[in-house]
Amino acid sequence: MFEFENIFALLFLFCLPLYIVLKKKGFLSKPSFYLSFSDWQGSSFSWKNPLHKISHLLTKLSFYLAFILVVLALGNPSLTRQEKVYTSSGTKILFVLDTSPSMAALDMAGVSRLELAKEIIAVVVSQMKGTAFGLVAMGSDALSLVSPTEDHRFFMDQLYQIEIGDLGDGTAIGVGISAAMYHLGFSYTSSRCIVLLTDGENNGGFIHPLTATSLAAEENIVIHTIGLGTIGTVPIEYTDAQTGKKYSGYLESRFDDVLLRAIASESGGDYFKADSATLLKDALMQIVKDEEISQTYYMEEKKEYFYEKFLYSAFAFLVFAWIIKRFYLKEIL
Repeated sequence: MFEFENIFALLFLFCLPLYIVLKKKGFLSKPSFYLSFSDWQGSSFSWKNPLHKISHLLTKLSFYLAFILVVLALGNPSLTRQEKVYTSSGTKILFVLDTSPSMAALDMAGVSRLELAKEIIAVVVSQMKGTAFGLVAMGSDALSLVSPTEDHRFFMDQLYQIEIGDLGDGTAIGVGISAAMYHLGFSYTSSRCIVLLTDGENNGGFIHPLTATSLAAEENIVIHTIGLGTIGTVPIEYTDAQTGKKYSGYLESRFDDVLLRAIASESGGDYFKADSATLLKDALMQIVKDEEISQTYYMEEKKEYFYEKFLYSAFAFLVFAWIIKRFYLKEIL
């Protein structure tokens, strides 16, 4: 709710129409002496440029607006809103995101698989208040970027920094799952899961994917798998993050859905095939909905004050008016 905490300060607003009336009646006018300038037996001098009239009007409006904003600032405007403060742990979801070069394939609504995955993950995360999200980037190796956290802004910052080929040109699914397990293994909440997003086959790493899956199942960590992209010949274009070399051409796209189904089945999760933006979003929304648990919370009142913004705006109008009067109208005062 928007309100003014010092409501009586707004009474100063009535000074503005009073000033305008008194000014128009001549009570506040400066003493002046009228002189007539004209050519010999010619017409008297007059402003022919309409921009001068407009400029005078703009300066007046700017001064009036500045006055109004200052009075509003004196009223101490504030916005009050209610926010949930969670007192119990919620679901912990850790994304394992493939960054191999094949994720640069342009078969997902005209953008690369990786960019689309990042955009949709961001949309889903932004809608899940109270849920902790983590992030592991996976290539020939795996790198833990974010431990499960409810700081969604930090999560987004790390997510958008992921680039194609950051971790080599392979796909080490077993290593990616193991890296995710390391963070979830220390979490004592009733709902923990890994979401594996990949478009390729396991061709790297020193840990077999099913070995990592069995260890996750022992820790009651569910793994949901999503196979990204279409099957067949697809265009691809990307810049190698390590060498800076640009690649473009066509890729024979395929992924091992048998392995992805086995990983999901053994850990109690689900397998999804996502060859479009809609299917990918539906898959992620289904996962977070299934994993969501009830949390205890209380409502906290948050206040945001706007008096500084009003004062800065008033100052900007005054500077604008001064610039017009000083440099365009050539007025000293």
